[in-house]
Amino acid sequence: MRVRILLALLALARVASAQTANDALVADVKTLAAATDNDARFEALTALLKAQNLPFTVETFTLDKPPAAGPNAAADPRTRGRNVVVTLGKGRDTVVVGAHYDAKWITGTSLSRGAVDNGASSVMLVHAAAALKSQRLKSRVTFVWFDFEESGLIGSAKYAEAHASDRIKAMLNYDINGYGNTVLFGPPPGTIDPRLQRTMLDTCAAESVDCLRFDGMPPGDDRSFGPRKIPALSIAILPATEAHQLWLMLHAKSAGLAPGFAPPIFTTIHTPNDVPDKLDGAAIATAGRLAQALIRRVSELN
Repeated sequence: MRVRILLALLALARVASAQTANDALVADVKTLAAATDNDARFEALTALLKAQNLPFTVETFTLDKPPAAGPNAAADPRTRGRNVVVTLGKGRDTVVVGAHYDAKWITGTSLSRGAVDNGASSVMLVHAAAALKSQRLKSRVTFVWFDFEESGLIGSAKYAEAHASDRIKAMLNYDINGYGNTVLFGPPPGTIDPRLQRTMLDTCAAESVDCLRFDGMPPGDDRSFGPRKIPALSIAILPATEAHQLWLMLHAKSAGLAPGFAPPIFTTIHTPNDVPDKLDGAAIATAGRLAQALIRRVSELN
């Protein structure tokens, strides 16, 4: 009887500990979502890195003028961008792991809260880097939080240009990792790498995570690495139904979907609805656990 009680108490303690960790992830995303502009999101992100004792560098770039406004959105008024970089491990070859931290301007005075897109991925990678910093990685792993993604992938393009001479053997991009139970992944156009995709599927199986392979994901920072023929994947997480709806939308010309239908994620991102209430800490934790395992495996590839 005593053994059963002790085991039950230990199980409850593990559940409580996991819930506390999940709540901490959501709380960190809230610090980004509370920012009123993208400069404030930079300050919130770097504060999180400092809290995790992660040394970082800032790679600044300038634009001649603010980028043009996009459809149904306002322009980011800045002309200075800042990519935030954390490097772990050593070696000649590098695995770049990225997520954008900027949020979309909805109007000239209103910024999307950017909780799902892309505060959750940004926070998840902060915690992933903190978990991996004490581990022996087989390659250098460079985490990059890109700026100006919402203005046309500018930050990642600037990074790829500045690091054209680096030996980058793979790029993993995390975008939309706030809720759900099914991981979506796919390469940028023209850069399908069977070995990287196989490594992703093997990692999903080892971590018991449902994963859905796409021929190509919606545009993200991975596309800045495609022209250099760097093996790359864009990785997200959504509920299973939404994930398969998106697959149909992108692969089957919406076959099986009602005319004009779009998965619910499109009513969240780039809108005032992208708020922390959408988040599921357990989903962010799952994405993070899979990311850590994948980074370790990719670092071992020759």
